[in-house]
Amino acid sequence: MPIFDLGAETFRVTTKVYSGKNTEAASEHVILFQEGLTYDFPQISTRFVTIFDSGKKRVTIMDRETQVQATVSEEDLIKVTAQARAAASTAEQKKQLGIYAMVEERHRVDGYQIRFGNLEYHLTSQKPSSEAVAKEFAKFFDLAARLNLVRRLGPPPFGRMTLNQHLASKQEIPRETLLILNRDTGAQEYRSTLELEVLENFSKLDREKIQEAVGMRAIYRQVDLKSFPSL
Repeated sequence: MPIFDLGAETFRVTTKVYSGKNTEAASEHVILFQEGLTYDFPQISTRFVTIFDSGKKRVTIMDRETQVQATVSEEDLIKVTAQARAAASTAEQKKQLGIYAMVEERHRVDGYQIRFGNLEYHLTSQKPSSEAVAKEFAKFFDLAARLNLVRRLGPPPFGRMTLNQHLASKQEIPRETLLILNRDTGAQEYRSTLELEVLENFSKLDREKIQEAVGMRAIYRQVDLKSFPSL
């Protein structure tokens, strides 16, 4: 895992994911960054809320429906990712999972791509005015990818994590990402956008979101991550 030296920044990220040629987002997240804490609020399916706590080096995911929460340490997320890498014992398995996939730069469109197995990522980037913003976002994305691996959500994360580390080395964050899933029946495409706002203070609505998440963490029953509800 790369080392992220975080600074104190307050900023807001909005991500949207579109399936195929649909103009309405299939998923949307508001992600709030403040003083080493990151709050991830889904906007369409709002059931799960996640808090990333850099100070305590832990991630807490909460379920509004069952009112339970599960906490996992950053160290455990790193261990699980390492174990998943090690479980890919053959060269073909490593290739399919993107463990050794390399980032390619697309100079004509100022972007990057990475391809492995039946997956392709094509990405354009943006450079925040603050280096700390790029570092904080990179760490958030890294941990979110590891958490998705533990929860068995989405495609294999290794290639996308490599792309994230490449962006972090250039102090950039994504602007638009195209995921192409190549199947025998044809290609499926998913386009995601990222909007960044660096702020002095959050809006009243965003502060209320944070207060709600803090309250949920205070009262929800703690369960083991293996027992935490899935989608």
